[in-house]
Amino acid sequence: MPKFAVMTFMFRPWWRDGRVTHEALLAGFAAAGAQGVEPFHRDFVEEPDLLPRYRRALADAGLRVAAVDVMCNLVYADAAQRQQGRDELRRGLDICRELGADIAHVAGHRLVGDVTPADGRRMIAEGLAEVAESAHRDGMVLAIEDFDPSPTLICSADDCLEVMRLSGGVVKLVFDTGNFLAVGERADEQFDRLAEHICHCHFKDFTLADGTRRGCDLGTGVVPNAVVARQLRRRGFAGWVALETRGRADVAPNDAVARELPLLMSWFA
Repeated sequence: MPKFAVMTFMFRPWWRDGRVTHEALLAGFAAAGAQGVEPFHRDFVEEPDLLPRYRRALADAGLRVAAVDVMCNLVYADAAQRQQGRDELRRGLDICRELGADIAHVAGHRLVGDVTPADGRRMIAEGLAEVAESAHRDGMVLAIEDFDPSPTLICSADDCLEVMRLSGGVVKLVFDTGNFLAVGERADEQFDRLAEHICHCHFKDFTLADGTRRGCDLGTGVVPNAVVARQLRRRGFAGWVALETRGRADVAPNDAVARELPLLMSWFA
């Protein structure tokens, strides 16, 4: 049986304008059945005094940090960009350590300048390999995901496999069920190719009309989430599974999680 977490980035407008606190979010996640949480590292960079508050709130709610989304770009066109990406990666890994994260999910890569996708994937792999020994020594798994904002770089199953191979096998995969749609793939059809590399999963849903994807409530779109859950169950997956609900202006974060997390959990029951 996996462990269940909730991602937080889509709720940023709610805490920034004071409609909800981090403490209330975490308490609501726990009340809905979550065991963990998955924040962005930038939240703690932008608000340095958040780390001690967050640790207290985690303890009060009985939650762990399943993963931290370390947002950086390891693709570079010059030495300054190379250093910037590595500095941000190390800053993110420091936050992972402070929060006791199981997984450092390194995302945010994009092509710059005239860098080709193949060279970009090599740069990502090399950047991650440089910090792998330190991360693993601290008990963290380094991972990439099928990242749909960069569909030609690191979104298809082939692209993800290439980055993991080029890293020397030190990088694992966050299997995002919805992002494969950006490259015309289905998560259930790519599962067997990637299963041995999966350390963590994001579950989300989209509608698809005239080639346009729109986020929707979990279970109401075209993403084969229930099928993927069965595939994970058959393999005895016991890692983290995170709900990536969509951002809403008119539904409070904890109400959205209370609706969708039980459905996600039911697929694994």
